[in-house]
Amino acid sequence: MYLNKIKLIKKLCRDKKFNISLAESCTGGLLSSLFTQIAGSSEFFDSSYIVYSNKSKINALKIPPLIIKKYGAVSNETSLHMAKSLFKKTKTNIVVSVTGVAGPDGGTKSNPVGTVFFTIGLKTKKNIVYKTFHKKFKNIGRKYIQQKSALFAIDQILKTIS
Repeated sequence: MYLNKIKLIKKLCRDKKFNISLAESCTGGLLSSLFTQIAGSSEFFDSSYIVYSNKSKINALKIPPLIIKKYGAVSNETSLHMAKSLFKKTKTNIVVSVTGVAGPDGGTKSNPVGTVFFTIGLKTKKNIVYKTFHKKFKNIGRKYIQQKSALFAIDQILKTIS
């Protein structure tokens, strides 16, 4: 089912001359891997940054350390900064960032395992529009949380470009 959705993303991006870049943390490249399962994905899929550690978020995406210190790596603010940085680095039309706690450890009271933040940015002719999402997936395993996160991102990309 997700492959059909990605094929539709490819078609919509081709029709609209859009391309996509990703910044993944808790999904560890799963979303990128799903995109590249489609032949010809380079027509719409530009690049991906896997910024799993705080250090990589700071170094690769230039997330201000104060943002991570103040709000945490798993936060709306960090996700938004990841997306904004992607636009600067890639010049693509669409950016997607994902950061969360896939478990089985690492959760806190405010961000339990299964907490994931997403930001999707769309560059229009006039400006950039950001949509942010906060999901709390069931804690029934790391793989489940990663898969649900990737599929949620795919659904939100489709809604954004449709």
